Amino acid sequence: MKHLLWILAASVTVLGLFACSEDPPPPPVPQVVVDTVRLEPYQPKSVFVGRLVAKEDVTLRAKVSGYLLTREFTEGELVEAGEVLYTIDPSEYAAALAKARAELSAAKANQANAERNYRRGKELLPRGAISQLEMDNLTAQKLDADARIEAALAQVESAEVSLGFTTIKAPISGRIGRSQVSPGDLVGPSSGDLASLVSVDPIEVLFQVPEATYVAEVRKRVSANPSASDLRGIEVILELGNGITYPEVGKVDYFGNRIDTNTGTMEARARIPNPYGLLVPGQYVRVTLQDTELDEALFVPLAAVQADQQGSFVLVVDGDSTVERRNLELGERIEDAVMVLGGLEAGDRVVVRGLQQVRPGMPVRVTADLSAPEQAPTASAEAAEALPRAGDGE
Repeated sequence: MKHLLWILAASVTVLGLFACSEDPPPPPVPQVVVDTVRLEPYQPKSVFVGRLVAKEDVTLRAKVSGYLLTREFTEGELVEAGEVLYTIDPSEYAAALAKARAELSAAKANQANAERNYRRGKELLPRGAISQLEMDNLTAQKLDADARIEAALAQVESAEVSLGFTTIKAPISGRIGRSQVSPGDLVGPSSGDLASLVSVDPIEVLFQVPEATYVAEVRKRVSANPSASDLRGIEVILELGNGITYPEVGKVDYFGNRIDTNTGTMEARARIPNPYGLLVPGQYVRVTLQDTELDEALFVPLAAVQADQQGSFVLVVDGDSTVERRNLELGERIEDAVMVLGGLEAGDRVVVRGLQQVRPGMPVRVTADLSAPEQAPTASAEAAEALPRAGDGE
C-alpha cells in the first residue's frame, strides 16, 4: 500500500514539472480605434482684440461769443446733418450786419461820385480846363472809392458769417451726447465744448495684426494671384463682450504703412455696418478675419493628439498594424480637429481610442475606422466602443 502511494506522489510531481516547463500564453493584442487624416477644405480665420471707434467724431464749439438762447435737441438722440442744435443771441451780430450794409451803401454813393468826377476830368484835361495834377487827384479818388467798396463788401460778408455762427447746426448725421451748456450760459470760442456728435452707421474697429500673420496672408494671396496683394476683401466678424456674434459682416479697409517696432504689429481697421446703432464707440470686441476663399489643409482629430516634453505627437498605425510615434507641427484648431502643418500625410491612420494601452512599436488590432462609411455593428465594433477615449486616464 505504501508503495502504491509513493508511485502516485511521484506521478503528480512529474506532471507538475511538465506543467511548469510550458510557455505562458502570449498577451492579447491591444484593440484600438483609428481615424484617417484627411485633406479637407476650410475657411482660414484669425482672431484679434479690437476697439470700436466712430467713423466721424465731431466736437461742437461756439465760434462767436454770446448768451445761449436755446438747445434744440434731446441728449443721446440721433440727429441729421444740418439740423439746428443751439442758437446764440443774434442781436449784436444782426446790428453789426446792418451797420456793414449801411457802410456799403455809403461806399457805393462815394464811388458813384468819384466815377463821375473822373469821367468829367478826362473830358476837360485835353482842353486845358484842368491841370494834370487835378486829374491825378481825381484818379486817386476814384481808386480810393473802388477800394472802399471792396472793404465794405468784406465787412458785410464777415458780419453775415458771424450772424450765421449764432445758429449751430449738426455738421454730420449721428448720435449727439450730453450737452455741456444750458440756455442762458455765456458761450464763445474759449468757453469749451458744447457737446459731441459721433456717426453711427457705419462704425469702425481698430486692431493690431501681427507681422507674421500679415506676411503670411500677403504671400498666400500673391502666390494665388499676383494682383491680389490687397487684403481689403477679407470679411470681418465681430464677437461682442457677452459672446454673441454680431450679425453684420464688415470689410477691412485700411492697413498701416509700417510695422510697430515695439510690438511687432501693424494697425488695421475694418468698417462694420451698424444700421440699428447696436455698436457704440469705445467697445472692445473680438475681431475675426475670415477669408472669402476656401483653402485646403490636413486635419487630425483632437482626440488623437498628445503632448510631452518633445511636443505634440500622435500614434499612427502603419501598414503592418504596428504603432509608431509621429511628432507634429500644429496649426489652428477648428471645432474638434486641429490643422497639421507637418508630421503627417493624408491617409495616415491615427489612434483615437485605446491610447493608454499602446506604445510605439507594439502590434495592434484595428477594430474600427471612424472615417470609414458606417457599417452594421459587429462584435469588434461593440468592443471598440467600450475602449476608453484619449485622456480618460492615460
